[in-house]
Amino acid sequence: MESFWKKLIFCWTIIQGGIIIAGLIELSFGCDIPTKIRGAWYSRENNIDTVTRFDASTMSGRGRCIYKKEEYLVNYTFLFEQDNCYHCVRIMVRTINILEKIETGCINFPNQIRPPKMEQVCGSLNPSQNLITFFAETFSPVNCRPSLEGVWHFAYQNRFRFTGECNHPDAYIQSCQTPGTQFLITNQKFNITYRACEGMTGTFDGSVEYSCLGAWFVGKNLFFAVANTKESRRDEKYRCFLRNRDDDLFIAASITAECNTLKGTESAPERLRITPVKAEVVTPGCKFPESYSGEWVNTANLDADVIINSTHIVETWYPDEGRWRKTTYVCRETRGSRYLMARLTVDGCQKDFICFDFVPKHQNIIRFRKSLAMIKDDFSTVCSWVQFPNRNEWKYDLLLGKLSYI
Repeated sequence: MESFWKKLIFCWTIIQGGIIIAGLIELSFGCDIPTKIRGAWYSRENNIDTVTRFDASTMSGRGRCIYKKEEYLVNYTFLFEQDNCYHCVRIMVRTINILEKIETGCINFPNQIRPPKMEQVCGSLNPSQNLITFFAETFSPVNCRPSLEGVWHFAYQNRFRFTGECNHPDAYIQSCQTPGTQFLITNQKFNITYRACEGMTGTFDGSVEYSCLGAWFVGKNLFFAVANTKESRRDEKYRCFLRNRDDDLFIAASITAECNTLKGTESAPERLRITPVKAEVVTPGCKFPESYSGEWVNTANLDADVIINSTHIVETWYPDEGRWRKTTYVCRETRGSRYLMARLTVDGCQKDFICFDFVPKHQNIIRFRKSLAMIKDDFSTVCSWVQFPNRNEWKYDLLLGKLSYI
């Protein structure tokens, strides 16, 4: 009987020890801060330059993490403890270089309910508060294409420097690949060239080169963050921009290292009104049949307006009310029914090549197919039959004569 009780006490001790160890493991390792959040981050909080540091289990100024909630691998809610001061901090991972934060203030609890449950602290987290943007102190530039690609003329307003709009013919935004690089090489920088307008104090001449830190959507608003490559002061180095999906010919810009000052393109501290500029000219090398000249409607592309002359096809389509896009095709070489075309988008930087396969015009209808786009100006490659999708089904799109279509 005595040995039975000794065995029982021994087993109970092992179980208790296991529970204590398990508790310690949960406390120490159950709130492991993800690697993508760790490091040093700069932010502008209450007009004060702030550097926040995360390691595997702590956040500077907030203490040790005791609970963590993860959503979709990009939204994290942490409960931090420091000297009976509990903070609920929500971190949104926007890009590898950008985090955004909301948090509660310090909340104290009596000894008998320490540590509190996560919902006791995070229940007071206001999701509508201004987001604080964290910029990586050691950043890695990323591809600018999701943020900005093309060449634009722009006119600009700055509510804190001058009234009215400065519209100078030599003010440009250029976000293009470096000449000579291969296609799809990441485009990590862009330039904004400002020009002073006569009689407008506060406008200036200057060029700024930005490295792209990444882009993200909030609803229909596309935010992207940048770092001035020639600036060493933190508060002047980082900036945010915003474009709206429904009105993307305006760009809102911050004048401080804060994204929360951008609520829309109408009320931004600085606003750029941009007009796309065609960046390259291609010399034609062939001609279309005379019967193709005229105005057409492309039923396969949102009833786009198409104008054809002897060497060019200009297609304009309207993805939404008040918005338009234009692509120009230049005839380079023809063999039989196939035409090698250089494709230029009005807001693009680099041409590519595509092949049109036309069926002879029948009354007011032109049937055609397009190959996959390539960067090589070579007829045998681009116009190879294998480059046409659905080649086994021989599916054609239609251009309808505009007068007959109306």
